[in-house]
Amino acid sequence: MNKLRAFLLRPFVRSVIGSATSTFDLGDVLDGGILLARLPKGVLGDDSARLLGSLILAQVWQAAARRARLGHARSPAALYVDETQNFLNLPHTLSEMLAEARAYRLSMVLAHQHLAQLPRDLRQAISSDARNKVYFSLSPQDAREVEHHFSPHLTAHDLANMDAFQAAARLVVRSAEVPPFTLRTRPLPEPDPGLAERVRIAASRAHGRHPAATDPLPEGDPRNQPKGES
Repeated sequence: MNKLRAFLLRPFVRSVIGSATSTFDLGDVLDGGILLARLPKGVLGDDSARLLGSLILAQVWQAAARRARLGHARSPAALYVDETQNFLNLPHTLSEMLAEARAYRLSMVLAHQHLAQLPRDLRQAISSDARNKVYFSLSPQDAREVEHHFSPHLTAHDLANMDAFQAAARLVVRSAEVPPFTLRTRPLPEPDPGLAERVRIAASRAHGRHPAATDPLPEGDPRNQPKGES
């Protein structure tokens, strides 16, 4: 009970985990929809955010595997995972997913802060199976570890001394690796204060569920009794 209390005392987490059915289908999302999963640790708690993120990743992978039955008719889909190091407790490891995702027409974007956050097998999988690599300014240790991807065009010193908003990229174009290069990111557009609220309202109308539909009924409530009993 002590382990469950961290999840059940938070209404949002309790509603998600306690729902018997989902209001959206991840197969439909992979076929052209968009799912934004906001998992703030400060609101949900560290363990709850990790659990929900891992559950979502596992369900995405299951939906991608089911799409394999459709053959070449399935459309390409993309999975973006920010702070990847927080979501490593999965039935299928991220290293296995990287190795097989191409067969399911699922591209994966894994963002993290430094290589030491990731286990050794995942670092090796990223080195070999993540064909497109984009690095912003690296620590000297990480720069030395990834230098072989950019040599002889860029050195470890170059990778560790990039300016703000500058990145080094090694990409695959038309199934062939192109020489590495540096780039500068574009500035963000001006914020739209009402956009977030409009997205929330639209998502609530399409997929929202009243908390009463998932919250457990109080003990002794007659609605807890099986049908046909009084």
